[in-house]
Amino acid sequence: MRIHDEVFVEATSVVLPIRRQTVRQAVRLGGLPLEQAEELSGVTEVSVADHAQCRESMALAAAHDVLASPRAAQDVGLVVCAWVLDADTDWKLAPRLARKAGARRAVAIGVRQLSNGGAMGVQIAAAQMTAEASLRAALVLTGDALGPDAPGRWAEGEGAFMGDAATALLLSRTRGRLAVRSIASSGHCDHEADFPTVNPLLAPPLSASAAPAKAGSGSFLLRRCVRDALQGALADAGLDTDDARLRIVMLPRLAPWLLDVLMTGLLPEALKAEQLRLTARTGHLFAGDMTANLDHLLREDALEAGQYALLVSVGSGFTATCLVVQAVSPLTDAELHQKGVATS
Repeated sequence: MRIHDEVFVEATSVVLPIRRQTVRQAVRLGGLPLEQAEELSGVTEVSVADHAQCRESMALAAAHDVLASPRAAQDVGLVVCAWVLDADTDWKLAPRLARKAGARRAVAIGVRQLSNGGAMGVQIAAAQMTAEASLRAALVLTGDALGPDAPGRWAEGEGAFMGDAATALLLSRTRGRLAVRSIASSGHCDHEADFPTVNPLLAPPLSASAAPAKAGSGSFLLRRCVRDALQGALADAGLDTDDARLRIVMLPRLAPWLLDVLMTGLLPEALKAEQLRLTARTGHLFAGDMTANLDHLLREDALEAGQYALLVSVGSGFTATCLVVQAVSPLTDAELHQKGVATS
């Protein structure tokens, strides 16, 4: 999907619990078989919510971070909330978060697409802003917390080490250092039939002998989704894969072996873009990897004006979403005034 109108990443926030769980602690607590721990690479610890924390409190903290004023909250006409884990009260999570964040007149949508839900939330929000000129801002939230006693946090066989977290992304028509240029998704749902009925994150960890093969057919189906989404997003942004303006490719926060399976050979060797793998810092943030990666781009001021970044997201099922953003110069006060935006 090519984004013809002006849609900017105005603000991002990532909320991580202070508490951490290391690989050694996971083995001692029975959450990770020793034979799998010995093979781990790329992550030594992940964020763990304590019993007093929940996805809702973290998601609201992230939302308040990006909504700097009551006026900002009132401008939000759409709230998209994505999560992975089930809870009894989730049937009204999206409107509850919108209300508590101050976006009381917003349309609130819940997205259930596992780890790709946050990225799909970005696509839904960008598409709606493109289709509806009166929509001034949209808020995309993610949040999940397994808590301290979860058995499936270190899902090495699934290619993920789960870090409790919440994220918030504010899309705006007027403000932001990153402009959304395109977003594309690709799916392959047949492999869902091979998944267990019980969520593996809530089940005891499999032994090394019982864990799924790291390079099975599912990994390659997911690779096909990544390839199709990547090609679609670059084409919609008007970029070739060897375009020198494409400076950074940001990968989902997954295990190194799975990132190798997904990405090897998909981008030309001549491409000068840096591939950023930030798994080691946080683990996999459930549905929040894409927003967390956007947050990294903004905090590190990683792009110069005119340069592009490609962000990749994946989820079980399977779906892949790729987003292209471009660094831009902020609008002047005169330009903002012309658009009817208050500057003070």
